[in-house]
Amino acid sequence: MNAPTALPDAQSRIGIIWAYRFDAEGVPSLIDRDSVPDVAPGAGFVWIHLDLVHSRAKDWITQQPWLPAAAEDMFVSTETHQRLEHSAGLVWGVSHDLVRDVAADSDRVGPLYWIVGERLLLTGRREALQSIRLAADALNRGETIESPVLLFEFIIEHIIDDVARAVVRLMDETDGVEDQVLADSFDDAPARVGAVRRMAVRLHRQLGGLLLLFRRFAETSSGRKSPDEVKAAATRLLQRIDGLHHDVQSVQDRARLLQDEMSARTASQTNRQLYVLSILTALFMPATFITGLFGINVKGLPWMEHDLGALFVALTCLGAALLTLVLLRRRGVIGG
Repeated sequence: MNAPTALPDAQSRIGIIWAYRFDAEGVPSLIDRDSVPDVAPGAGFVWIHLDLVHSRAKDWITQQPWLPAAAEDMFVSTETHQRLEHSAGLVWGVSHDLVRDVAADSDRVGPLYWIVGERLLLTGRREALQSIRLAADALNRGETIESPVLLFEFIIEHIIDDVARAVVRLMDETDGVEDQVLADSFDDAPARVGAVRRMAVRLHRQLGGLLLLFRRFAETSSGRKSPDEVKAAATRLLQRIDGLHHDVQSVQDRARLLQDEMSARTASQTNRQLYVLSILTALFMPATFITGLFGINVKGLPWMEHDLGALFVALTCLGAALLTLVLLRRRGVIGG
C-alpha cells in the first residue's frame, strides 16, 4: 500500500513563495512555512511574496478586507503596464523587472506587482524575477531593513542596478561595433547594432515608465494624501533613474548614428564599385562593337584576306579603348 502524499504547508496552499518578519530593528527572519503570516503585526513589519500563477493566491488577495478595491483589482489582473497609485495609507503599482535566468543574463522583463503599507510589503509575480531574488538573498545574508518603504526602495534599486549593468554591456558592445565600422570591417556589425538598438529601446521604455511614475508621484500634488515616506523614497529613486535614463538615451543615439554611418559607408562602397564597373563597360564597349562587326561573315570587311587581319582587329579594339579613355578623362569622368 502506497504511503499517503504529504499535504503542502500552509503557505504553499495559499501560494506564498516566502514570507519574512522584520523586528523593530529591521532584522529579518523567515516565517515558518506552516503558519500564515499576519498582515498587521504588532511590532516590525512583514514581507509576503506571492506566486500569482497560483489561483489560491488570488483568492487570498480578494479576501483581505483592508485592501482598497483598486489595489485588489490591480494585483489579481493580468495587466503588465507600469503604474503607481495610492490612498492615504497604501501605495500600489506594477513595475518591470528582468526575468530570472540561471544560465545567462536575461533580456526579458516581467511585471512585479506590489503594495506598500505601514507594516506590510506585499509583492507578487508570475515568473521568477531577478531583483526579488537578489533582495531575498541579501536578507538571508543578514541585511537589515527598517520599514516596508525602505524594503520596496531596496527592491527597486536592484531593478535599477540590473538596468545599469545592461547599459554598461550595451556601451561596451557599441564601442566594439564602432571600432569595427571605423575599420570598414562590417561583417556582423549591422546585426550587432540592431541588437543594441532593440535592447536600448526596451530599457528606455522600462526606465521611461518608472521615471514618469515616480516623477508624477514625487513632484505633483494631486490633492489626495499619500504616505510621506514613500514620496521621499520616490524622490531618491527618481535621481538615479533620471541619470540612467540619459545614459540609455545616449546609447540609443550612438546606435542610431552607427547605423547611419554604416548605411553611408555601404552606399559609398557600392557607388565606388558601380563607378569601376561603369568605366570598364565604357572602355570595352567599342571593342565589343568592333568584334561584333567583324563577326558578321559578309564580304567587304577589311583585312578578311590579309594574313595579319586578326592583329589589325585587335589593335583597332585597343585603339578604340584608348580613345574612349582619353575622351572620358577630358570630360572629367575619370580623374587625372
